[in-house]
Amino acid sequence: MNRIGVLIRKWNYGTNGRKHNPSRKNLNKQILTLHRKLKKKDNVYTEYSIEKDTDIDINRYHVHLIIHFNDENHLNNRLSNFIGGTEWKIRTNNKGSFNECNGKYGFVHTDNLRDELKYRNYLNKYELTTTLI
Repeated sequence: MNRIGVLIRKWNYGTNGRKHNPSRKNLNKQILTLHRKLKKKDNVYTEYSIEKDTDIDINRYHVHLIIHFNDENHLNNRLSNFIGGTEWKIRTNNKGSFNECNGKYGFVHTDNLRDELKYRNYLNKYELTTTLI
């Protein structure tokens, strides 16, 4: 099985059309739904941790995941559908390159895990990860 590190920042739209960040509970439900949809066509294991943004006083959250998968096309299609995006871009920074997809409901960064133990330690920085099988 292949492994990939994923960062998801999600937002919702209210009845007045303004976007707002989902609560921790709502984000947890959305990740469970994403995992269930990924499992329909592939054997997938998901480990995730919801992290609060530290630079802003308002309650804003993002999710770090490690996804074990077999079919990369199915994974990319489901992740882009999850945030309402279509186009994947490869971006490069000083830490390396990663894939990015921006959409109506958020954005996704996927990165090949170069040092899995280091990434797991980062996931467990504030709370223990949740594993979905």
